[in-house]
Amino acid sequence: MDHTEVEDSRIDLPNSPSRDEFFLKQLVTYLPMGAMVVNADTRILFVNDSLIDILGYSQEELLNADIDMLLPEEFRDKHKNFIQHFFAQPRKRQMGLGQALYARKKNGEHIPIEIGLNPIQQNGHTFVLATLIDLTARQRANNMFQRSIESAPHGILAVDAGGIIQLTNSALCQAFGYSAEELINQSMDMLLPHRYREYHGKLRDTFHQTPTPRMMGVGRDLTALHKDGREFPVEIGLSPFEDETGNNMVLVSLLDITKRKRMEQDLKETNTNLEEFTYVASHDLRSPLRGIADLLEWIKEDLDSGLIPDVKRNLDRIEVRIERMEQLIDNLLTYAKAGKVESNTQQIDVNKLLDGIFELIPIPKGITVTRDIKLKHLTSTSTPLETVIRNLISNAIKHHDRDTGNIFIHCVAENNLCHFSISDDGPGIPEAAFSRIFRLFQTVTSNERSGTGIGLSVSRRLVETHGGRISVEANTPQRGVTFHVWWPRFLRKDTHD
Repeated sequence: MDHTEVEDSRIDLPNSPSRDEFFLKQLVTYLPMGAMVVNADTRILFVNDSLIDILGYSQEELLNADIDMLLPEEFRDKHKNFIQHFFAQPRKRQMGLGQALYARKKNGEHIPIEIGLNPIQQNGHTFVLATLIDLTARQRANNMFQRSIESAPHGILAVDAGGIIQLTNSALCQAFGYSAEELINQSMDMLLPHRYREYHGKLRDTFHQTPTPRMMGVGRDLTALHKDGREFPVEIGLSPFEDETGNNMVLVSLLDITKRKRMEQDLKETNTNLEEFTYVASHDLRSPLRGIADLLEWIKEDLDSGLIPDVKRNLDRIEVRIERMEQLIDNLLTYAKAGKVESNTQQIDVNKLLDGIFELIPIPKGITVTRDIKLKHLTSTSTPLETVIRNLISNAIKHHDRDTGNIFIHCVAENNLCHFSISDDGPGIPEAAFSRIFRLFQTVTSNERSGTGIGLSVSRRLVETHGGRISVEANTPQRGVTFHVWWPRFLRKDTHD
């Protein structure tokens, strides 16, 4: 490379510099980006330390070198022409607006850059102060941003201040039925039902006046328009940001909630049907049943002195069945109420909870109850939890088929749940009945050990309503079964208002 002096056109900063030259040197040295002074012959006259750090050359390697050495080879042929045009009409400008520019480092690596040109008049000659910014970190961040958008599990749009789509991801394209090419550079109004489009521009302008992250349409039924013309329910979040050029943008996150809406509707219908059934059971069944019981009592009083033994026995059987029907109605009401979340949360001492249960449940002489309580306290609703544990312990005692037996109660913490297990060494439950026993009115047997088939249904409903789960497994190869209950041990917004 030619390092000869360029007469009359080089700023000779090292040798007796004038005050202007000294100021220029100081200016270039302390610029917060890479900078160099170049003459009309494309020779580098001065560089600062930032440029040396960016490109990996030494100062000696750069001074008086042709600037073309810093360009990728494919750009060098056109660069001489560009320099001539610039010095013919020197003006302050940014290079490469709208296109990617690259510089070549000493190790041959090409890095993305941003270049600014500033003409300088010195001693009757024109020079150019070229500033260079390494965009590698910015480009890496931008690529990471785009990859994050693409891999997001929900639909995302990047929209400019005019409502024009600049970026989208596969999840959004799938939700709307469009390809990315059909959406980019189009107005996002194409994704809105026609009745919303007239007012959307005003809403967008209002948002840009005070741009803050927010959810759209809280409490409203928002819908979007699919390519096939059908509307579907959505949740939308807005997050304002600036792109690399300082333009105001909005990141729109969109979630298709069609499945959730269907589940909510199904649940609403189920709860409505259950409430109607509860009303019928409470009024339309209980009242006539009570009337039948009264009539039976009057008949017994009228015939008290002359009752035939067989008639008396049949009347007594009727009375027992009426009582059983009343108990069944009470159980149905209990099951219905089990679907409502109790909000009376408190600190629960697990051992005291069990003490209270055993005060209500008589333990037969031959039954031994063993506790292994690793988790002593939890925060939850006391009554529903006590009801579930009491039902399971009561079943273990009631259904035991021997004069002696054992019941084991364990309680440990598992992440954010409290894991109760109630084991017995009774006759067990057939594996085929494991899922059936939690259904309403299902019992394992029809003998004297079977109940109304409501206790485990109520337990399951209480556990699931309060954010937990329940299961049963056989104690293979030992006798009996173990019921597992996982109950939340911390307050949660989705189950505790």
